[in-house]
Amino acid sequence: MEAVTDIAIHEHFIIHVLDNRLPAVQCSHTLTPLPDTLRSSLQRYVLALLKPQFRRKRYGRFRPESTVLQAYQQILAGLRRHGQVQAEDVVAASQRIATRLFEVMRQAPQNGARPHPGVITPGDLLVGLFQGLAPQAEPEPWMFLLKVDLESGLQRQVQPYGPEGVQTVLTPRDGLLPRLSTEKVHKFALLRFADDPSAYDVIMADPQGGKPDIAKFFAEDFLETDAFRTAEEQAELLFTRTFDWVNLNEDSLSPQERGAVLQSVRTILIDRATRDEPVAPRDLVASLPLLEPRPQETAAELRQSFEITLTAPHDGIESIPMNRELRLQTAPRLAKRTQVTYELDFGVQLTGEQEAIERLFTHPPRRVADHTELTIRTLTFRPVQ
Repeated sequence: MEAVTDIAIHEHFIIHVLDNRLPAVQCSHTLTPLPDTLRSSLQRYVLALLKPQFRRKRYGRFRPESTVLQAYQQILAGLRRHGQVQAEDVVAASQRIATRLFEVMRQAPQNGARPHPGVITPGDLLVGLFQGLAPQAEPEPWMFLLKVDLESGLQRQVQPYGPEGVQTVLTPRDGLLPRLSTEKVHKFALLRFADDPSAYDVIMADPQGGKPDIAKFFAEDFLETDAFRTAEEQAELLFTRTFDWVNLNEDSLSPQERGAVLQSVRTILIDRATRDEPVAPRDLVASLPLLEPRPQETAAELRQSFEITLTAPHDGIESIPMNRELRLQTAPRLAKRTQVTYELDFGVQLTGEQEAIERLFTHPPRRVADHTELTIRTLTFRPVQ
């Protein structure tokens, strides 16, 4: 999925109202007209999430009982039967998905005493399809799901449709056509089911989560997925665990050995990725450079502790078996990340990892007259003591 560099958003698009303070979900009964400006925003979001450089995302595998999976398969079955996506299939499937998310939002434990609504933010569910165009055209569409705040960000209206139904529409506000802004997005998921245990089905992001993990109510209770760790993520985890092992055994390793261990692991991972050859934890253990003279039993204990650190489950992270072969597409990042600092007015400084700081910009720094202007978005300011 992440090899795609160009996509097309389908006309089959619908918005459902998810106000979990109300007793029932307000589902649309027909497709929502998709303005070109919103189509452009959606395309940018999808492409951004597909890029390998987008780090704050997680992957999942559907459980067979997943309501979302079954609804998506309903759309694909109609496509195969009729040769094109059927609007009625999209409406029916998206209603099932919206109803499932609404139920989870009202019943999630963090909502407090059931069945009363709680802290999960009300919003809208955007359901749509997109097609991969490059580097090659994909035969079947993927689905995107966005839990988002539209009411304050766009002119969203619910109008009567037919004798008993409703339709959600988007209209210009103050003469401007609607567009999607980053701060309005709560949760984001891209779906494509391949029925392949070695591949993921879902890419997820949690823009308002404030941390890399995806909210449990969204990933587990709503999408009904189990976490999936890509080969690149597992390789990065191996390098991180190597770094932890070196720090833990700082007194047992010489300064030269500490540097040599980190360099050895990184070299192996990069070399295997470059040559398109798999790498396994056993390769890292076998190449452990213990350079200093020490008793054979001590060296064996160090090597065994290194193996345990690399492969043992820890803090909810699954084990990586010694013989699991990882075929890497990209080399792991350096453990040390680039820090940047911006000097603001009155001696205020904005400091952090370059990638994280750049994600804050709604307007990047630009020179205006004799000063520099920038605009950032943030959910909260915290004083630093």
